[in-house]
Amino acid sequence: MCWPRSLCCRCPRASCFPWPPSLTFGRAPQRPPIAQAAFPSWWVPPHPTPPSAPVIPPLSPPRDSLRRVRFDDGNVPPPVLEGPSVNTSPFLTPTAIACPPAWSHLSPELCSPRGAYPYLDWDITRFPSTAQRCTSPHSHQTPISFDSPATFPPTQLITISYADTPTLMQWEAQWGPIFARSQGIHPVTVENVLDAVYQYFNQPLSHADRAALSTPAWNMVSDAYYQRLPRSPNLKAYDVSRGALRLDVLNGATKFSGLQLVGRDYLSLMLSAY
Repeated sequence: MCWPRSLCCRCPRASCFPWPPSLTFGRAPQRPPIAQAAFPSWWVPPHPTPPSAPVIPPLSPPRDSLRRVRFDDGNVPPPVLEGPSVNTSPFLTPTAIACPPAWSHLSPELCSPRGAYPYLDWDITRFPSTAQRCTSPHSHQTPISFDSPATFPPTQLITISYADTPTLMQWEAQWGPIFARSQGIHPVTVENVLDAVYQYFNQPLSHADRAALSTPAWNMVSDAYYQRLPRSPNLKAYDVSRGALRLDVLNGATKFSGLQLVGRDYLSLMLSAY
């Protein structure tokens, strides 16, 4: 029999004092096995089965209760009217739509050619304020309506071309067309058109413009320059300081002869000589 509380006792009997694991001198304590529940011999564990997929009801169940109107023997539904056929093809056939012109007509003061009364008498070498209206061969010239719209319906931008003249085609290709713009939200007026033409042709020729001229062409420009100086004696010193201008390449065709509606969005400028 072992002494109680003996440090040397390692007896497995229950009567001995159970020392803690730290004092068992390296021997791990043994725990009793876990008691399992006893099942009868006839019991069989259930076999695991995968969960069944949820049943989704149909989108349109064929039930009579879904009908809003019931038709009996005496209640005959009305016949179905056939409407226009609808193209179910994914490729739709494009329909051509005729675009109306941007301007239906021009102001009478701008579209009349020179000699067809009434017409606008104006030399583009002078200020637009000198333009007058001629109504008949024997009547006096009257002022024009500078504030009237240039086109009907009104617009805020007008492109003017003069390339219809073969001798001026190269210059429009180099300088570009004439643009008449409105002031703010107001439409383009007759004054805006005349001022745009005046500012366009009263610009000095650049070095590139002179280089593009041959010797005979430059002599023609020089003659037009010296013939133009006596027309405005009050501005002779100013014109001499500026030198040759774009309007000198027109060979004397500086009379305004009206505008013509050529396309949807641009006009053609007609000029004539004295």
